[in-house]
Amino acid sequence: MRLPRSLARLLPLPLRFRTLRGRLAVLYTGMFAAALAVLGITAQVMIWTHARTSVAAELTASGSVYDGLWTLRARTIAGIADVLAHDFGFRTAVATGDRATIESALETLRARAGVEQAMVVEPDGRVIGAGSALAPALARLPDQLQDGRRDAVLVARGRIYRVVVSPVLAPMQIGTVVLALPLDAAEMRGLERLSAIPLTATMLHRDAGGQWRASDGSVPSSRAVDALVARSATQRPLVTLSLPSGHAFAIAKPLAGPDGRADAALLIRYPLQAALAPYLPLQLGLALAGLIGVALVVLGSLRLARTITRPLHALDAAARTLEEGARTEVAVTGEDEIGRLAQSFNRMSQGIVDRENRISHLAFHDTLTGLPNRISFRQALDQAMALAARNDDKVAVLCLDLDGFKGVNDTLGHPVGDALLRQVGALLSRLAPDGLVARLGGDEFAIILSGRVDPDRPRALAQSILDAAAQPIEAAGHQIATGFSIGIALSPSDGRDSEQLLKNADLALYRAKRDGRCVYRFFEEALDIAARKRRQLELDLREALITGQFRLNFQPIYDLKADRIGGFESLLRWHHPTRGEVSPVEFIPVAEDTGLIVGIGEWVMHAACRQAMHWPDHVRVAINVSPLQFRSHGFAAIVMQALSRSGLPARRLEIEITESVFLDGEDHVLKLLHQLREMGVRIALDDFGTGYSSLSYLRSFPFDKLKIDRSFVTNCAADESSAAIVRAIVDLAGALHMEITAEGVEDAAQLGCLRGQGCDSIQGFLLSRPVEIEGIARLLPARLARAA
Repeated sequence: MRLPRSLARLLPLPLRFRTLRGRLAVLYTGMFAAALAVLGITAQVMIWTHARTSVAAELTASGSVYDGLWTLRARTIAGIADVLAHDFGFRTAVATGDRATIESALETLRARAGVEQAMVVEPDGRVIGAGSALAPALARLPDQLQDGRRDAVLVARGRIYRVVVSPVLAPMQIGTVVLALPLDAAEMRGLERLSAIPLTATMLHRDAGGQWRASDGSVPSSRAVDALVARSATQRPLVTLSLPSGHAFAIAKPLAGPDGRADAALLIRYPLQAALAPYLPLQLGLALAGLIGVALVVLGSLRLARTITRPLHALDAAARTLEEGARTEVAVTGEDEIGRLAQSFNRMSQGIVDRENRISHLAFHDTLTGLPNRISFRQALDQAMALAARNDDKVAVLCLDLDGFKGVNDTLGHPVGDALLRQVGALLSRLAPDGLVARLGGDEFAIILSGRVDPDRPRALAQSILDAAAQPIEAAGHQIATGFSIGIALSPSDGRDSEQLLKNADLALYRAKRDGRCVYRFFEEALDIAARKRRQLELDLREALITGQFRLNFQPIYDLKADRIGGFESLLRWHHPTRGEVSPVEFIPVAEDTGLIVGIGEWVMHAACRQAMHWPDHVRVAINVSPLQFRSHGFAAIVMQALSRSGLPARRLEIEITESVFLDGEDHVLKLLHQLREMGVRIALDDFGTGYSSLSYLRSFPFDKLKIDRSFVTNCAADESSAAIVRAIVDLAGALHMEITAEGVEDAAQLGCLRGQGCDSIQGFLLSRPVEIEGIARLLPARLARAA
């Protein structure tokens, strides 16, 4: 016995968590680690923010210092240049173009000012004293500087210069003194030495593609650098750059050129690793504290879990025992949660055992009668057959069907029917104490007789059951008359395995029902042969419907008043490839029993309507409809579809039904009949007079035609009672405004009698046997006398 899944969920600790102590330790450790991770992340964010703020302040201060120093230096250099520009001798040399004097004065000025180059730019753009690299850039310098500016940053052949100018006036401006200071690595190192932190200063300039980069390759061009310089035109953002030397915090300061546009920029950066280095001891301390905390939490969790899991181990062992199917309990100690859990487990254990017993009983017994069910019956039969084979004994199986049980349910209700089944089960158990009585389902019962069975015991038991059922059975306050049909099969003659024996008992039961009910029948070999033959016929019918083996014949219906053919009745024929012609008497009952009649009837409906379209307008087609087909869902839709596809007017279609369609209730049938009438289809009541309540149907629905059964027509000319019945039916139809067709007319005397009684139309071998489709054209012109 295994625990159901729903019950296993009631024991999550001992059954689903085999190492609770470890799981608790993992849980507490995980919670502590999560809290520690949050703390670490918060600390890291704070460290990063503080480092970024400190570096930003330091870099901004360094930039401001650089601005201040350059301003002071530019003022000093400009003062030295102004002295030279105002010197009378120098102005005279510039005015007269004394190049030697100018160059001598410029050399002296360069030494005094401590700059790399000193030059004079004449009004026509000629430059005296400049190297070839600076000359083109300086030629337009005096004109480019606006708004009194006296300094600018130039980029010439990859080198960056800061220049200071001083005009030479006499009294008009006759030239410009220019001092150029290279912003090279030495200048940057000097700036770096002014900072309290080891920052790095680099000059950037635009390359041919307009991107910013350093000439020495320390800062390659990138979108991040371009974005930083662009943003730095209006603010001083601090960003993190990824450079070949590593990640670094950086700010940029664009430097204005002669025309105000920045062609160079100062990039001041600080390595990220150096910025975070002061915080490394704090980070290591946090990590060490976290590891120590995790270790302490693991040890504490294990100790706490051990105190919880010790009593649960006992529950775990008990649950395993219960899972294996054994009844077990655990000792209850204390009134805490564990003690209450132990009490609940003991109650659950007892409940599981009780529930398993009930489930086992329900699985093998019928809930209504308490008898063994079909599963238990098959197991018992298998065991009896195996034991009989070893001991050379016999086994008898009696299959019983309660006659008229459906009528009890329909008339007295299902509660009374259930009570009747319980009484029948008790009756069979009393009559067969030496056998196993089982209810297979519905109103079907079965009995197994095994062991040393007396040869006459199955017959005697069947007869005693029939005798007992001959008396009314009291159920729920009702005296109910019922009976049994019983089929009997004996091993080994009727079957050497349980399946064959039970099948043959069913065949015998079927034979008992066919023989009038309330009887018993033993299995005979002929029954098995007939069953196999019927099964093969069913398979052939299915194939015939698929492969189109059916065809229609038509028997004419003569209109006596018009003296012409007024219609044809369609008759189904089947030519099997190997059987040949199969009689409708043989295959129609099988088609109705298996439900194939619905599909076959649909084919007949379509085929007959298509054929009728080739006949004169006054000729109708009559189609017999099986009760099963008529009551099937969608029959009206099938009729509508057949008329629509063929184009046949509804008035030329006549559907023939028998009184048996009313046996399962009139309401649905009458509703369908009125629906067909509204479509314009004619309805004929076939085999009239053979039922037991025909007049009630005539009152409920006005049929278009009544067809007198051949049993009355055969003797109408010689037997006065048959003639009187025919006359009464004709008078009844006339009073109800219905047509009359007589079936089975085979001689002239019958024809004369029916004509004299006032029949509207006749049908029979006297006039024509059923013909193939090809013979219809020959019959249509025939008159009654010539046809007869």
